[in-house]
Amino acid sequence: MFGRTAAPALRCGFGGFHAATSARLELTIPRRQELIDVWAQLTDAEASFRLGWGPAGPVVERDDTDPMVIADEGAEFVARDLLAGGVVASIGFGRGNDGFMEVGGLVHPTFRRFGFGRETLELVCAFAHQHFGIVELRAKCEPDNEASRRWLASAGFLPVDGTVAHTLPDGRKIAAVLWRRLDPTAQRRCKRPFTPIG
Repeated sequence: MFGRTAAPALRCGFGGFHAATSARLELTIPRRQELIDVWAQLTDAEASFRLGWGPAGPVVERDDTDPMVIADEGAEFVARDLLAGGVVASIGFGRGNDGFMEVGGLVHPTFRRFGFGRETLELVCAFAHQHFGIVELRAKCEPDNEASRRWLASAGFLPVDGTVAHTLPDGRKIAAVLWRRLDPTAQRRCKRPFTPIG
């Protein structure tokens, strides 16, 4: 995509380290405890409701080894503002029930509606397609979630006709619009073991 800016240089290193820089952001894969702290900073009532996390936030299993959040099942990324260093967003992709990689995340309330969410999502998609070799990414959102619909469309996702049943982590069942983003030029460049589908 990157019609507005040049394609980012994607960096890959030891232990699951991955990073990229855009005009305003630095994107990295966090360690588990950092991600939990970031989610606490980013989550407001609207995000918690839409993501189905409930009032206590997401449920994350304890892991004393504090690994980087990357595995065959997907990866999480944290975006920080290059000027101030503050957390802007957390967006990741993980394997859905159908085997395809699904994208989702949240943007800090003060950074919403300024293009930071799109910029972060484009960086994550660049990693998915041009580093991990994932041809098709999917996403879901409720039909009335206009902000998410605009966000996905701005980063090159296209809606699929109709709705699909989706169960959120808090058990709430919703009808969701399925979105797809295809990159037929997707190519695996990462040396880390990873088994993409889609």
